[in-house]
Amino acid sequence: MKKALILLFALSSVLFFSCGRNDQYRIHGRVTANDLEDMQIFLVPLGHETAEFVDSVHIHNHEFFFKGKEHWMCEIRLGKYHRDKGQNLLVVTEPGDIYVTIGPDSSGGGTPQNDSLQVWKDLTIARNKVFGPLYDAGRKAEADSVHNAYKERTRELARNVGEESILGAFLLNLYPVPAE
Repeated sequence: MKKALILLFALSSVLFFSCGRNDQYRIHGRVTANDLEDMQIFLVPLGHETAEFVDSVHIHNHEFFFKGKEHWMCEIRLGKYHRDKGQNLLVVTEPGDIYVTIGPDSSGGGTPQNDSLQVWKDLTIARNKVFGPLYDAGRKAEADSVHNAYKERTRELARNVGEESILGAFLLNLYPVPAE
């Protein structure tokens, strides 16, 4: 009987602790700059930028870690005096392990929406490399064509991740589907 109680307690403990992590996000981060030891880095939920919702941690050995249960579109950013050391990064705080690097070209992934968010960021960078020079050269029609294709790819990505997902809703808010 005693062994059965111990086994039941052990199984209950495993279930309790594993269930508690199912909806939790965990952001494992690295910074590339060498002079950020013990500096703060912030996780800022878009639309909830007040101190009540902003989380911050200190960087140690080029690493930082956030965890929580609120699922939002957020931005990871360095403090205002160190923003030149790393590009802000959008991240979806969805359940799972999210891996980010903050540097001149910040990147992230590890969960479905964050992998898709990185695809969208890469798409945006590619669009900007083509659009800017065309627009600056006065080739407005070609620039508009590039931008329209980008907007449609963004909407397609939103549909693929789910229009009701955090990322899908964010992207469709940027480029709503035109009314017919």
